[in-house]
Amino acid sequence: MKKKMISFASLGLVCATFFLSCETKNQAEEEQLETALETPAKIISNTQAATLFQNDQNTRLSQIGKENTSFKDKAIHFDLAILESYISRLESIKTAKNIPVTGVSFVFGADANGNRTMFLMPATRNTELDYQESFTIENGQFLTFKHVDITLKPQISSQNDENLVLSPNGYLSFNEATALFNNYQTQYIQPVAKKVTKDYYTKAVWYSFEEIKGYINYLKKKSVDHNLAITGVNVFFGVYNNDLSLELKSNAQTIFLTASSQQQSIINIKGETLQGFTQDGFFAKDSNESIDGSLNFNEGHLSPPPPLPEDCQNKTCWHPWH
Repeated sequence: MKKKMISFASLGLVCATFFLSCETKNQAEEEQLETALETPAKIISNTQAATLFQNDQNTRLSQIGKENTSFKDKAIHFDLAILESYISRLESIKTAKNIPVTGVSFVFGADANGNRTMFLMPATRNTELDYQESFTIENGQFLTFKHVDITLKPQISSQNDENLVLSPNGYLSFNEATALFNNYQTQYIQPVAKKVTKDYYTKAVWYSFEEIKGYINYLKKKSVDHNLAITGVNVFFGVYNNDLSLELKSNAQTIFLTASSQQQSIINIKGETLQGFTQDGFFAKDSNESIDGSLNFNEGHLSPPPPLPEDCQNKTCWHPWH
């Protein structure tokens, strides 16, 4: 009888151990699944972000005599709460005015002193030219912001009554945004074009509402989970590698986003800074580094697209970054 009792007890211990093991395994799998679901698809590794940053310095700024641009001047800051409110407002306008707003474009600009900047505009799809076109509304007038144009013409009268163009320093009118856009053409694209031969030069990067909202929510969650006090998003210019496998993105200008905490650009949940990461030379690491814990966001859709090939003039072709 004792032997039977011992056997039953042993069996119970084995079962308990088995179920505990199963529970632990399932819990681990659930945690992995939760992590995968909460990480936006366009999160990139620290190495990838640092490489984009270094490429911009080496292939753009250094080529046009602006290699001494300070790190502070490279970080284009947007307050997280203001950015979130702006996205929400654009979605409301989409419904209220029945405009097919597809997302938001980070449009490139340069101020009167030649410093690069960025401003945000709502975008809608231009089906004729096959790209995401920015726009604003002033005095009830719908005004497009064509990135395919070399320069834009200011309006006779312009004021930001709808507040649809968001800069790091507040809202802009169409004419103010136009001045920044045109300055970028003369200060950065024209000098680069003499050094870097391209079929097109990026002037804006587009994200869908789902993408940008997912990134904001991701930062907010990481801020709480890891006590990071993230209060903003810093936008940096970057350049893709000169790699033929990237096709039309090869050596193309882009941007990447990362978190801002206590006036620092932090790139992961450990609180490491982008400035420290790049100065230490870690950008030379294997580009397959894990994205676990990364706070960097990229893979935006470049605008404008290059001219369509001859066999694509019938609009049946599709650009890979759209």
